[in-house]
Amino acid sequence: MRITTAIAAGAALCVLLTAGAVSAQEPIKLGYVDMQKALNESKAGKKALGELQKLMEERKSGLQKQKEALEKRKDELDKQGLLLNEETRKTRENEIRTLERDYSRTLSDLKEEFGRRESEFTDGIRKDLLKVIENIGKEGGYTLLLEKQYSAILYAPTTIDLTETLIKRYDAEGAR
Repeated sequence: MRITTAIAAGAALCVLLTAGAVSAQEPIKLGYVDMQKALNESKAGKKALGELQKLMEERKSGLQKQKEALEKRKDELDKQGLLLNEETRKTRENEIRTLERDYSRTLSDLKEEFGRRESEFTDGIRKDLLKVIENIGKEGGYTLLLEKQYSAILYAPTTIDLTETLIKRYDAEGAR
């Protein structure tokens, strides 16, 4: 995915430079934003992150109880294993395997749910940020605005970094 984005950014830059040579009257004005920073530091982003952390803590406590029950069963089997008859020991080993499988599935489900919820929270914010970026670009007379992390920016002076402007403008517009 990153390679495709980098290639697209490179192609856009080539088109831009070619267009600049044809239309020498208009200066090229570039800028970039760090979308991850904007997501994390905007009011809506901080709120979403707080909700995600709250959700994670709620789910984590249930998972911890499940893990403790599993550990308790393992300890009991370790202590009593030699005293138990073979049938009882095998039954308890099977119970432990079932508990381990259930724990593993629960953990996997939680990771999947967390990823899905994170996408739900951030997709709307990202769309709103893109609208603000478009307005900043138009109003500022930018020829091209790039995303810092995925457009293969190897060097850029901070003077063309519009991330703080984006965050302030997004927060001021009262988005979410």
